[in-house]
Amino acid sequence: MFERVGQSLTAFVDICPSFYPYWCMPVTINPGAVQLDFDNTELAFRYKTDSQLWRSVLLFQSFNIPVLVKYGPVAARWALQSGLPVKGLMREWFFKQFCGGHTLDETVPLSELLARYGVKTALDYGVEARKSDEGFDNCRDEVLRMLNHGARHPEQVSHVALKVTGLCNADVLERMQAGGQNSMLQKQYDKLVGRLEAICQRAQATGIPVLIDAEESWMQEPIDRLAESLMARYNQSRAVVHTTVQLYRNDRPAYTAGLYERAKAGGWIAGVKLVRGAYIEKETLRAREKGYPNPLFPNKAAVDAAFDDTARFCLERLEQFSIFAGTHNEASCRKIADWMVQNGLDTHHPHVYFSQLYGMSDNLSFNLAGAGFNVAKYLPYGPLEEVLPYLFRRAQENSSIQGQSSRELTLLQREYKRRKCNRRNA
Repeated sequence: MFERVGQSLTAFVDICPSFYPYWCMPVTINPGAVQLDFDNTELAFRYKTDSQLWRSVLLFQSFNIPVLVKYGPVAARWALQSGLPVKGLMREWFFKQFCGGHTLDETVPLSELLARYGVKTALDYGVEARKSDEGFDNCRDEVLRMLNHGARHPEQVSHVALKVTGLCNADVLERMQAGGQNSMLQKQYDKLVGRLEAICQRAQATGIPVLIDAEESWMQEPIDRLAESLMARYNQSRAVVHTTVQLYRNDRPAYTAGLYERAKAGGWIAGVKLVRGAYIEKETLRAREKGYPNPLFPNKAAVDAAFDDTARFCLERLEQFSIFAGTHNEASCRKIADWMVQNGLDTHHPHVYFSQLYGMSDNLSFNLAGAGFNVAKYLPYGPLEEVLPYLFRRAQENSSIQGQSSRELTLLQREYKRRKCNRRNA
């Protein structure tokens, strides 16, 4: 039944051209503009059809139902494992909100659409936690395909993202950080280095930068060392490799300052993806269980200050930094944009990119792009069953305090009402 519901929804959208009034409207991008209105829903959702907009409204309303957010992932996994026909429903109402497709080729129409509005894509193969050499090699090969695709479509693709745990068992990284050393461990680590070298060589050849995502603190040190060694080799004239700095960690501002000194001394560019962080509960719980100090800042205000101060530190040293600001925080986006304008930087400065996840914070992405800034939507793709961990995290991140509407839902509802009012008055 659920499979037929999904198919019926798709058919309904396909046969109703009236649901596409904004699809073919001409797009005007004004690089000279610096006025930012993050409440401009017309620009934020201009790329969405009426039916897509309404589907998003319903989805974000569901994120305000605590029981659904808490138990939905468990129920979804059980339904899929039991062979129940729920794929159609999940694909139409959940997968399409946050993912670009099941394969790289399926992302192309969406990338083309986003590019019409000045927004590029940072491609991300969303399959996580592979366990075998075959799986790690397949992940490497998919990253290479993304880079080749980006080289053919540089007007659409700005970056390619990867998780090191897609190329190597997380246990190897954790044991190395803990000081473990044996021939088997070294062999697996050497294979990881080989996979990353192949990727960075291809990135250098294609001109598409690579974003190395961060992992949990107990396995991040080997990734930091690897990322820096790759930057020292490949970031001589431009930022081919970017590491990720999670600024909910209380040691990361100092790490960024040290990274600057090492890059300056070595004559290379430090590529940094600045984010707040994604593993708050895991980090806090592990620190408590193992009896070491929590590596995170104590509250949101401290994290916000660390992010903004570190972004400012990097902006003041753009000769040595290339910044990929991955944030859904309006205040942080505005501070970075204002600093660039006030200091006479071109909004299209090649060393500054803003980024938000696809399916979230369109009011930031499209209004920044409309004002002439470099923007990339993080666009994951992959088989439905294998990107479920990513999708479930999006649901949990978007769940709001009980009884309150999220910012996303408020903006979506406002735009839907605006369009409805315009049609009524036409």
